[in-house]
Amino acid sequence: MKKIDEKGIAHLMLMMVAVVLVAIVGVYFLVASKAAPKSVTTTPPATDTTTAQRTTGNGAPNGAHFNLNIIGVPKEKTAEITSGNRIFVPLEGVCKINLTPGDFSVLDGNCTDNSPAAFQLPNPDPDGDGTTDYTVWARPLGKPGGKATATTCATDPTTGEEVCSLESSAFVRNKGKSSFENVSKGFLTILYDDDGDASTAPIRVSIFDDRLQDYFWNYDNKGLRVLQLRFYQK
Repeated sequence: MKKIDEKGIAHLMLMMVAVVLVAIVGVYFLVASKAAPKSVTTTPPATDTTTAQRTTGNGAPNGAHFNLNIIGVPKEKTAEITSGNRIFVPLEGVCKINLTPGDFSVLDGNCTDNSPAAFQLPNPDPDGDGTTDYTVWARPLGKPGGKATATTCATDPTTGEEVCSLESSAFVRNKGKSSFENVSKGFLTILYDDDGDASTAPIRVSIFDDRLQDYFWNYDNKGLRVLQLRFYQK
């Protein structure tokens, strides 16, 4: 048998040690990777923009809407108007626009024939929680100088008396660009004294609330040619 020289033995032992070290290191990293917690990357939640209505350059929200024009005319209209998006009112004078719950629709668009106009619109607060399902925006248009005031009214079923809101929406057509403003409270609610006690605060109810009935808008026009209304779902 040939003798293995000392150099060969030393080289063989080094190789065996290297193999053992590699095996030990591999086992260590395998165990460590299983024991260490995994790294989780989180993404910040997106900003919720569904509750806010983005406005356009004319001040109105951006999105689908129902458009209604209240048009002041100097002469009486004789035609029967039961559709469309227009209600004709006296250029100078007061018009009563009766309100009915339902889908947006002009039921009677002629308020110049000594009889009320009629407009149908959804119940803005069907749950009665004080939050409306849609908003109303308005802007005055036409020849500068005209103005108008709109007040929401109804009848008190217990007394039979007419009740008008303590708040009114006033519009003035000035020169230059006219922008929309949010008039939801003025057109969709009534702020009134329900008990006749001046020492108690008035209450606010939405149109079609059962505490009142026969809701309408009282439109007092003093030369305003057009009041443009837009109704936006929230």
